[in-house]
Amino acid sequence: MKKKSANGYLCYNRINLSSIFLSIIVMGALPGFADNQLIEKRPARLAIIIDDIGYNLGNGRKIAELPIDITLAVLPFTPHGKMLAEFGHQQGKEIILHAPMSNEHHFPLGPGALTDDISQPLMINILDKNLLNIPHVKGLNNHMGSQLTQNSEIMGWLMTYLKTRQLYFIDSRTTAKTEALNQAQAHQLPSRKRDVFLDDKRNIQHIRQQLELAIKIAHKQDGAIAIGHPYPETLKVLNELVVRNPRQVELVLVSELLSNQTPHPTQEEPPFCPIDISYTPSMISPFVIEQYLKLPSSSHKNIEFVIKRI
Repeated sequence: MKKKSANGYLCYNRINLSSIFLSIIVMGALPGFADNQLIEKRPARLAIIIDDIGYNLGNGRKIAELPIDITLAVLPFTPHGKMLAEFGHQQGKEIILHAPMSNEHHFPLGPGALTDDISQPLMINILDKNLLNIPHVKGLNNHMGSQLTQNSEIMGWLMTYLKTRQLYFIDSRTTAKTEALNQAQAHQLPSRKRDVFLDDKRNIQHIRQQLELAIKIAHKQDGAIAIGHPYPETLKVLNELVVRNPRQVELVLVSELLSNQTPHPTQEEPPFCPIDISYTPSMISPFVIEQYLKLPSSSHKNIEFVIKRI
């Protein structure tokens, strides 16, 4: 800036050049810095699916009444499935079909199941009836299926069907050999896999730890899917989440997570789900848990095969 000196000559104010350079650097870096700050502060997007909705009316209603976004995976032709799907929809929850599929351990599948000896027309007929039984369905995930999800041909039929019905698919990963997600992606179907299993152990502390793991994974890969069940222990942890309302996580419906989905080719594969869960209507608490031998996860190596009734 020019000004008159005492002797009448024009001169310039002395300017600290280092300040100029610093300002230029800061201004140039500011947009990126702001973006990084936004990325760091943006909460992780986590979609929680609660499987096996349809048998336990009380717990199903409590899950549906939670004031957070949750997706309910409803078993077809269960005593309370249709009512809970309707009620959950009214509560703003997303509804998906929890489709029973054949497993490697011959657990009973219940009505509406898909098996490896099925024909494509019969599969279409069964799925049509399942969807007529459960209203407001937006997608499908597999109930059990450690055997059927390995069958590429039948999984291809399934994805073709889902695409015609404009439904998405979530691979529950009940086996490391699953071909379900590969087929979904080959058919360009909105799809994703389960990242974390919340309640493979019905222990509150374990469920809390799994929920924290899901949040960490969600940050790492821009979103995650966790699967749980309508257990009292899981309900307790979800109620804690409502009260705690951590800023680092945003609970979303599965369809929201898929709406701006970007591929993650280098994303780590989660361990396949260490349990198949089957239901038997005659049981007081209709769940059976299976722990596999030779899991790819180090924490489960060399575990003997066990079936628990809970």
